[in-house]
Amino acid sequence: MDMSEQGLILRPFDPRFLDQTTKAPMPDIVVKTFADLHSAVQKYKADKQWLFRGHSDAKWELRPKSGRPPYRDVDDSVVFNSWKRQAIEHVTTRPQNDWEWLAIAQHHGLATRLLDWTTNPLIAAYFALREDKDSDSKIFAAKFRFVVPTKAKSNPTEYPHIAIFRPHRIEPRITRQGGMFSIHPNPSSALTEATDDLLEIQTLLIPKASRPELRSQLSYYGFNDATMFPDLDGLSSFINWTIETKEYWK
Repeated sequence: MDMSEQGLILRPFDPRFLDQTTKAPMPDIVVKTFADLHSAVQKYKADKQWLFRGHSDAKWELRPKSGRPPYRDVDDSVVFNSWKRQAIEHVTTRPQNDWEWLAIAQHHGLATRLLDWTTNPLIAAYFALREDKDSDSKIFAAKFRFVVPTKAKSNPTEYPHIAIFRPHRIEPRITRQGGMFSIHPNPSSALTEATDDLLEIQTLLIPKASRPELRSQLSYYGFNDATMFPDLDGLSSFINWTIETKEYWK
């Protein structure tokens, strides 16, 4: 297959960072404090290919929502086209192609074959801690082999590889969150089951006992609902959180 015809950018594969027997991420680095977090992410600073994703539950897999039950039982391309027809009345600036439409759909909660990533590890940490869950959290750091060109006109639901898509800043949330996406040709398959499309993947584990204080510290440095969701919903959620946790009075 001619990679240029598919609009793919190929990067060399480096196997040193993968367990070649299990094809799983390297063991977790445990992060308990903001100082631990800052120290752990410093190594990623020099290489801008690294992207990050936070999970509120460390047991969750890297699997797009359209690949999870009950969404996996329907054709996500049919769902997307139906959503797009109905969403047109709600957008002020019409997206230029289906990639931009899909990015908007993902950011507004539709089950798609995209996974959200961010260029900022502290934003990933915020999302790992945002939900009030009685579990350890996890931050994924990954580098991908393929990148979708910014002017791609292909159908995203027919894209042949797991690849990173860098959207235009068509939504304030995407801008604030340093948003990137990975597209998955088989959304039912977890990302760690398809490591040929990854260059590297590493993980940071946040123990559940460390969640409240670390979320408080992230908020102090500007990573909270009000800044990540720059609208009235985000502001209201942030004010509610300060009351629930008594952060307002600290």
